[in-house]
Amino acid sequence: MSTDTEFHIHHDSAEKVGRRERLGVRLLIVADGSFVFGMIFSWFYLRNLNENNAWLPKGVHTFTTASGYTAAIGLIIAALAHRAGEMNHGLRRVSSIVVFLALLVGAVYQWHQMAHMPFIAHDDNGRPFYNGAYASNWVLVAGANMFHYLLGAFVALGLVIRGYRTKLDPVLEEWRQRTAGSWFTWIAISGILCAIAASFK
Repeated sequence: MSTDTEFHIHHDSAEKVGRRERLGVRLLIVADGSFVFGMIFSWFYLRNLNENNAWLPKGVHTFTTASGYTAAIGLIIAALAHRAGEMNHGLRRVSSIVVFLALLVGAVYQWHQMAHMPFIAHDDNGRPFYNGAYASNWVLVAGANMFHYLLGAFVALGLVIRGYRTKLDPVLEEWRQRTAGSWFTWIAISGILCAIAASFK
């Protein structure tokens, strides 16, 4: 049994492994993107349909336009910080920590928003329900942001841990940094698109 723990040995070359991992992440982005674009389509479809004023029933409160963009700030900072680490290897450890913290703080903010929704009404028995199609779609948008925050934080934590390992395959590590960069860029774009959609009430 081998006792060499320098780095995990693959039978394939580092470039081939990196390409395979990148393809997996790109397929995840395509799948996630189809969900996000479908969600945005349903937002505008239901808003414009507004059957029986069900989009925003009378007396229902909404979030401010700025709150959607505020919820996306953590995703944007994470993408920019990771990009800085890709361009300057000396910043890589610091940037991975910044990415992780930005996503963690953003997730806490998104959770706070979800815990203080202004459009929850109560029926005669005191049971809460979402009042209107805006409310239901907003919960969907917030859930998508939360998914991106949590998965992004998981990836960022992996980068933080890898940053403190001394023996890594440098070629594979470059592939993994670029692959993670694709995911961080996508979730930032998704956050901006969701904020733009949510600004239309």
